[in-house]
Amino acid sequence: MNPIIRVISLLFLLFGWSQMAFAQHGNMEVIEDDPDKTLFGKVLKEGKFEFHLRSYFMATQNQGYLLDYQTWGTGAGIGYFSPRWKGLGLGFSGFFVFRHFENNVTAIDPLTQSPNRYEILLYDLQNPTNHKDLDRLEEFFLSYEKESLSIWVGRHHFDSPFLNASDNRMRPNLFSGISVEVKPGKLGVKASWFSHVISRGSLEWLSVEESFGLYNTGRNPLDSEESYKHHIDSKGIASLGFDYVSDRAKFESWSYLAEGVFGLSTLQATGHLDMNLGPEFLWGIQGFYESAVGDGGNENPQKAYILPNEQTSGLGLRGGLKWPKSKLTLNYLKISDKGRFLFPREWGREQFFVSLPRERFEGLGGVSVRMIKYDQSLVDEKLKIGVGFSHVDNPDHNDFHLNKYGIPDYFQVSGLVDYRFKGFFQGLDLQLQVVGKKEAPSQELPPESIINKVNMINYSLIVDYRF
Repeated sequence: MNPIIRVISLLFLLFGWSQMAFAQHGNMEVIEDDPDKTLFGKVLKEGKFEFHLRSYFMATQNQGYLLDYQTWGTGAGIGYFSPRWKGLGLGFSGFFVFRHFENNVTAIDPLTQSPNRYEILLYDLQNPTNHKDLDRLEEFFLSYEKESLSIWVGRHHFDSPFLNASDNRMRPNLFSGISVEVKPGKLGVKASWFSHVISRGSLEWLSVEESFGLYNTGRNPLDSEESYKHHIDSKGIASLGFDYVSDRAKFESWSYLAEGVFGLSTLQATGHLDMNLGPEFLWGIQGFYESAVGDGGNENPQKAYILPNEQTSGLGLRGGLKWPKSKLTLNYLKISDKGRFLFPREWGREQFFVSLPRERFEGLGGVSVRMIKYDQSLVDEKLKIGVGFSHVDNPDHNDFHLNKYGIPDYFQVSGLVDYRFKGFFQGLDLQLQVVGKKEAPSQELPPESIINKVNMINYSLIVDYRF
């Protein structure tokens, strides 16, 4: 069946189910012959339909003798979100993608035997040659919101510093389970339990334990050929977050538990101070501690996600200046060499002060990062420009104990131009992003540690429209 017809048919079928479910509720009478009564159908018509169009061109230029990659895809989706009745609401959405053009996206580099890293996540990572059936059911939830309480049950978005949408490809991560948020004032509490996840670059909802290893599993820290893919035993992911917001500062704490695998706790404080010279002074500090839980996901250490008794910690710092339309920050991250920082890339993107597009620090221990970033708003804040420069000092690329993916030391430059339309074209967003990474000197690198890692430039041109 045509993907467009399939998605639209599925959405309207769900819409019909929602009508029947609400009509059968005992506290709502549907009396068609009484014009003074609110009919259920009329209530549903007050719901919101959301349409989303997204077109994405991405290209990666590698060092001369290694493969280059290009692709262009376009997607569209529709969602329905009902009005609230006594605090209750429901929603569902779906999305499909077309692959217009590509070069080498499914090819294996002949020298390194490495697959594509960036572009394939626009489509179907589990079936890279899939060109016809690129649609997926995304949100499908029942929610309750009233005053300071909100509860979401089913498949929905979730946002936190580590468990999040990671929305920088065609489709984001979503999670299936329950999340609760209570925010009576300046203090907020957010908790969740998820049993399934759908990751960017995937069309299938997977159980949490099967989501481990959807992306590249890297190198085994015991120098074994085994990997943890399909070998993890876990019932789900739990998270608990607290935040407190004052006039000049925000304090945030999060704890994550991958049942039977690992636990991660974070603390962060950010704020600003007024200065007589004009700009505000920005400050921030963040830290984390991580350790294995039980056997790390498998009683056989060669198949565990994290080694039993493995633990690590990290510290991040930020200082900077902020003007009404610009911001300059200096950022730092240090991760202990006692173990690797591990958090499945399938679940979200870590939000360290030093984080820049197209790179993460998952899988690394004994790393130090220095980063400077400048952001500027122009044209009544419709145009935003950002530039970041970082130096990442990694453990040796041959150290499989602390360097999961064999990434060498490198310098990175990232630039973003983002124009958000207002007025007649409200909802249209144009983005151009360019990322370059260059190996640090005095390293003898094999091609496997170069391709898609250093000595490369990645380009992204994105057209995004919501209405």
